[in-house]
Amino acid sequence: MIDDKCFWPEKVSVGEVIYPPGGVFGPRLQRNLQLVMLHSGRMTVWIDGVPRTSLADTVCVLFPGHEERFAYAEECETWHSWLHIFIPQLSETLLARLARLPWPLQLSPAMTDLIREALALRNSPLSTADTLLKALAVQMIWRYIGEGELLMDGATTLPDPAVENARHFIHAHLGEPLTLDMIATAAAVSPPHLIRMFRQELNTTPMAYLWERRVTQGIELLRQTGLSVGEIAERCGFRTSYHFSRRVRQAAGLSPLEVRHQAWECR
Repeated sequence: MIDDKCFWPEKVSVGEVIYPPGGVFGPRLQRNLQLVMLHSGRMTVWIDGVPRTSLADTVCVLFPGHEERFAYAEECETWHSWLHIFIPQLSETLLARLARLPWPLQLSPAMTDLIREALALRNSPLSTADTLLKALAVQMIWRYIGEGELLMDGATTLPDPAVENARHFIHAHLGEPLTLDMIATAAAVSPPHLIRMFRQELNTTPMAYLWERRVTQGIELLRQTGLSVGEIAERCGFRTSYHFSRRVRQAAGLSPLEVRHQAWECR
């Protein structure tokens, strides 16, 4: 059996379709490990005769060796995308971890980004497109397992999309003079709502999270690059090197140069 910690697909295919109201598909024998992302509408799939229903904004896994028949929402179109993963010998441990998860799972922003990137690779001219698609498939399986096991460990829901969107915006704009209003606008919620969600999910506020990320990024650049302290401070959104140095000392107990020397010290 293939080690579940380092599996690699032999073949991956990806696609999407919009079914008209009342659309049906099957029956068919499932031959792959498959993730189905439902973006709108509703889907009921009979697996070996047993019906299971998936609603919009969810993702579910289908296992090889089972007969499947699909019926889609009667009242509206159903849009879904899929990822087929063929591995000759699936690890029993991996299958067991997948099988015990809640079904379906909430479709997270991160999983949505991954399937969009996978779909974009269908027409890519890159010589490495097939390898990239296989790597994305591995990421999606591990994210599916991780998100499902997070729910099983007691989380009532996955991270709120507004919080995830705010975090992604912060990470992409660390060097810019961000405000709470700008972050909330990017997350499509009001500032008070975003503050409540950050406190509920991360036990912090959006602005505190922003400054924590700036310091973390600054320390990483000190350790991994030869950029000057002033340039790192500017890239990470600090107005002055003094402010950056003070925050680094608070976080690491060392000055920026001491952080760098410690990381670069030859042993």
